Amino acid sequence: MTGAASGIGRAIALRLSREGAAVAAADLDGKAVDHLAREITETGNRALAVQMDVSVEKDAERMVKETQERLGPVDILVNNAGAGTTGLIVNHSVEDWEKNMGVNLRGTFLCSREVAKGMILRKKGRIVNIASISGKQGEEFIGGYCTSKFGVIGLTQVLAKELARYQVRVNAVCPGYIWTPMWENMARWFRESFPSLADKSPQEIFENRVKSVTPLRRPQTPEDIAALVAFLVSEEARNITGQSINVDGGAVMH
Repeated sequence: MTGAASGIGRAIALRLSREGAAVAAADLDGKAVDHLAREITETGNRALAVQMDVSVEKDAERMVKETQERLGPVDILVNNAGAGTTGLIVNHSVEDWEKNMGVNLRGTFLCSREVAKGMILRKKGRIVNIASISGKQGEEFIGGYCTSKFGVIGLTQVLAKELARYQVRVNAVCPGYIWTPMWENMARWFRESFPSLADKSPQEIFENRVKSVTPLRRPQTPEDIAALVAFLVSEEARNITGQSINVDGGAVMH
């Protein structure tokens, strides 16, 4: 799985390990995934750390090759690596735009493509893409992020249709409001950009946002996302594919 170093990715890696999966933990932060892999192996389960940039084609190829050599065929892929920038679209630089697209969408495409080749041959596999509720409705100030996550949901549907004949299921999970470094950076941007928020801490800005838009009035946790991922890759979800499921306390309803 990608983006495994912290937050949602780390929670998913630990949950799947407890469910019996051998975990290849991939991330740009090699030191953090080394630590995670050691933590998993100390429990008696199998794990591998892979330092990689998901937006680089050769890194995606190497990640799959190393995983197959060390842990065996890849039956589950979780595309979790993500990036986000904040600001008005008219102020977005090309570099900001490409960062969102490169990590969130290109990375999901590259890793899915490489893993799907083996899944097709074995006629077996599950892919879960971590999208966002921001991939279902446009959000001001995070336009590049939103656009990339809309793309992830579209790619999920395409892959689900193309791979279903090989018994490969592809779904997306759409988290709502989770306190992450990306949200902290966004809250800091809000504080700097809006005088009415100047006296608020990033945590207060986040909490107020959650309460104002979430019917359950509480944030979600990485473990909430991990629980749904664990279900989607299980045999109990054998008839679920092409879906993008919200875990957001009711913020976006369909």
